[in-house]
Amino acid sequence: MKAAVYDGTKIAIKNVPDPKIKKTQALVRVKMVGICGTDLAILSGDLPTPTPIILGHEFVGEVVKIGKQVDPSWLNRRVTSEINSNIDFNCYYCKQGLFTQCRSRKAIGIDIDGALAEYIAIESYLLHEIPDSISYSDATFIEPLAAAYQTFEMMPIDKDDKIIAVFGIGKLGSLITQVALSKGLILIVIDSSDKKLNLAKEFGAQHLINRLTCKDVPNEIKNITKGLGADIVIDTTGNPDALMEIIASCRTRGKIHAKSTHGLGAPINLTELVVRELTLYSSRCGPFEKAIVGLSSGSIEVKQLISKKFKLDEINKAFDSYKNNRDHIKTIVQI
Repeated sequence: MKAAVYDGTKIAIKNVPDPKIKKTQALVRVKMVGICGTDLAILSGDLPTPTPIILGHEFVGEVVKIGKQVDPSWLNRRVTSEINSNIDFNCYYCKQGLFTQCRSRKAIGIDIDGALAEYIAIESYLLHEIPDSISYSDATFIEPLAAAYQTFEMMPIDKDDKIIAVFGIGKLGSLITQVALSKGLILIVIDSSDKKLNLAKEFGAQHLINRLTCKDVPNEIKNITKGLGADIVIDTTGNPDALMEIIASCRTRGKIHAKSTHGLGAPINLTELVVRELTLYSSRCGPFEKAIVGLSSGSIEVKQLISKKFKLDEINKAFDSYKNNRDHIKTIVQI
């Protein structure tokens, strides 16, 4: 089969053996894969991975073969998959129901081969059926939308939390924006792209800040919030230097939530964090079932977030498009 293989220095299309499924696995014919900021961090060398490796974890496809221990009803279903494989179900975290934190877990497309290929073998317990009401293109948002919901699963919204600031209105920021608005929060969005900011406005964001024209973003946020700062500030920028600015944008005893997975260390003013009694949250993967309901019900809109589609043979063009276009939100690779 054809696959996009990263060898530690570059990504290229190669012919590799078709995956052989174990008795607990399903073979999925991949249809589409979304490119993620995590993929860019791997290609830049900021997020180390074993190589050679097939990237890609935001994928959808069709089950074409199943192992002996897999429920036969999975055959021919349209599916997506959670990304944390190799779960042992026996460690401390698994016993607490925290399977994404399993000590044995391997992330698909990050630690083990992913979906930028014609086929992928997946443990059946990771599969989720895609209803016919969700197109394959829209279904590539299920994994990041689940992560957007997880933001608010991990971080409680208190009665005094009224204003939320989201730094970075890319794919994840746009999804978090919609989830935040569904909770009745007043939204401030910060980005360097007027196109992205205007899209956030269409979703319902009340305040837009273009960081290219605003000389002091934290001060502007304080102007909007009567000098206090936002109750909640979320970082999805992928910029390790953003955390200092985010701390300055948050009100005393407010909440900061880190969502970026850029693989780099981030400078932080620990004294300010302590003295102002700020709470720092983080989260990663989330509830796929809730994401599927959000998309199928139409409460979350994603069609406007698709920037470009490429064929697998155009994988380098796909990554270049993501990296070099400020207005980019999501690139999809069609297999």
